[in-house]
Amino acid sequence: MRCFVARQAILDGRGNPFGYELLFRTSLENRFPEVGAEVATRRLMAEQFLSQKIEDLVGQALCFVNFPDSLLREGMQDSFAQQQLVIEILEDATPDDALLDSIKFLKRSGFKTALDDHVPHQEWEKFFPYIDFIKLDLRQFSIAQCAAFIKTYRRYSHIQFIAEKVETQQEYTDAKAVGFDLFQGYYFQQPQVISRRILTTDEMTGFELLAAVNEPELDYDKLAELFSRDLSLSYYLLRHVNSLHSGYKQKSIDNLRNAIVFLGHQQLRRFTALMMTAYISKNKNIELYRLSMIRAKWCELLAEKVCPHLQDDAFICGLFSLLDALLERPIADILPHLSVTEPVQQALLEQKGQLGFLMGMMQDQEQANWFTLEQRLKFANLNQHDSSQFYEEAIQWSNRLANRHNT
Repeated sequence: MRCFVARQAILDGRGNPFGYELLFRTSLENRFPEVGAEVATRRLMAEQFLSQKIEDLVGQALCFVNFPDSLLREGMQDSFAQQQLVIEILEDATPDDALLDSIKFLKRSGFKTALDDHVPHQEWEKFFPYIDFIKLDLRQFSIAQCAAFIKTYRRYSHIQFIAEKVETQQEYTDAKAVGFDLFQGYYFQQPQVISRRILTTDEMTGFELLAAVNEPELDYDKLAELFSRDLSLSYYLLRHVNSLHSGYKQKSIDNLRNAIVFLGHQQLRRFTALMMTAYISKNKNIELYRLSMIRAKWCELLAEKVCPHLQDDAFICGLFSLLDALLERPIADILPHLSVTEPVQQALLEQKGQLGFLMGMMQDQEQANWFTLEQRLKFANLNQHDSSQFYEEAIQWSNRLANRHNT
């Protein structure tokens, strides 16, 4: 799933990026879509701040985001970290005591605030002790009017004044001369639309499950709740457990919590990793999912001969080796969300360690790098026959698994 956002730089007097204003978009078309301001802000915050790291979009710079005052009054900002967020109060907000109380609370909570497209009025002056930025639109006010305003309110030394819609070299020079601290406009940069890949609900559930099953102590109630979010996920768990349970000739297990307990910690980790990869692969290239399954078993079989103590990690390593392609994101961005061991992280990120060696061996065979493969096999005391046999066994295993899920 992709989301879109436009960002426009806010520069300091030396031309360095101080922050970015983030603008909601629904496509690569660089214009505000036909949605209400509240909906736009809710979606922008969810897509850019909750679903992924904001640092990937803006680095350590500040993020200026428009907040309709209705959202401030309901406290929506409380769900977000405040370090990089600057809340822009729109020009149509009502400067009443209720809004003032909201701004005071934001100040106490560590948020920075800005008055966007500010239109000077006496009622706003009581807000100035709690405001960090004031933005003045050069298309709406002359340089002389801006100069008078800045001179009057420069006594609030904590406020930084931002010149908006700077479109020419002369406007930039004049704005600096009259005391603006920061600058934004087409003279520097038009809003740039950026497309970002965000996790779907299914994918987020998969990551949550993986984190939960890798806790030292399992919370069975939490796991049952996560599995119950999706009917097909619950179905596969119960079917998998009952296929294992059938040999006991007892009543089948029809309770999610009992099924989780029956599997045990190690088997639960493996089952969850398999289901997570399946969910991420849903509606995508089925061949990538199939290759993930093959690599999981293949890597495990190789580890049995080369590094038996890492067999379980080898399975996970092979299974997750194509997550970057499936999620369309660099593996370095994905790893912080994965609860995997250090050997698996090393192998996936840098192809180092014993698991990294096995990953290289599989890739050499996939890409027909026979000379390099022969060297690796010799180092591991294996031969070409061993490698081919493990590969064939992995294919057969993945086919049996696929057939079981399809019936």
